[in-house]
Amino acid sequence: MKRPLYLLLTVSLLSVSCEKRELYIDPYYPTTFKKLSNEEITLMRTSLINDYPYIRSTLSDFGFCIPSDFYDVIKPSPNSHLLTETESIELAKDFVSKHPKETGIENSADLEISRVYSLSKETYWTVVSSLQKVDTIEVLYADIVFRFDEGELVICEGNWFPGIYIPSKFNFSEPEAKNNIVGKQVSHDGWTGKYFQTISKSSLEDCTTDLNIVPIHSADKIELRIAWMFYIPSVSSKVFVDVMTGKIIMEESTIIAK
Repeated sequence: MKRPLYLLLTVSLLSVSCEKRELYIDPYYPTTFKKLSNEEITLMRTSLINDYPYIRSTLSDFGFCIPSDFYDVIKPSPNSHLLTETESIELAKDFVSKHPKETGIENSADLEISRVYSLSKETYWTVVSSLQKVDTIEVLYADIVFRFDEGELVICEGNWFPGIYIPSKFNFSEPEAKNNIVGKQVSHDGWTGKYFQTISKSSLEDCTTDLNIVPIHSADKIELRIAWMFYIPSVSSKVFVDVMTGKIIMEESTIIAK
């Protein structure tokens, strides 16, 4: 009886030790953007309006381009010269080169375009940047939309994030992060309200994995966290696990309603 009890205690102690393993705290992680002062953001917003009198966008409290709920619709004067696709791209690059803070792109040469299209006989052009990447890691939701009317910038929405820090070593490998979410629940919004599903080991057998940079927004800051993304079809969810903390930082339901 003593030997099995001793073995049981040993296994239990090892289990507790693993669960409470000491994680490396990287002082540079995560990259964090804090709200700008009222004075600075007011100056930036005023400058943007002065430089682009037809713009219907504004700047967030962090200084990035966002849609504006309040603006005067001032239609640019008709322009006899119709923009070409190439010219609209050059206008987007020119804006980026003059406004690195507002777009988050420090070097306009880094700007890559994913789509360009015109819906109004080449007088109204939309230019969409690619999603930002740091090395090969995609930054979620980090693209920029430019719209030009009669050759004038009327909308700029979205941003990249400069200087994103990637730890040289992750506390949680992909298998460790995957093991960490077994037994966790994901939620969905159905017609009758919210419902939950539990992640099991078997549900993770057919999941796909990617590594992403996830912007986490709060009232006074934006954190750029590196996360393993697990797409789990059996529970219709994408689950994002921080590579340094092992915690779920975001989940996305891949269904609309049930």
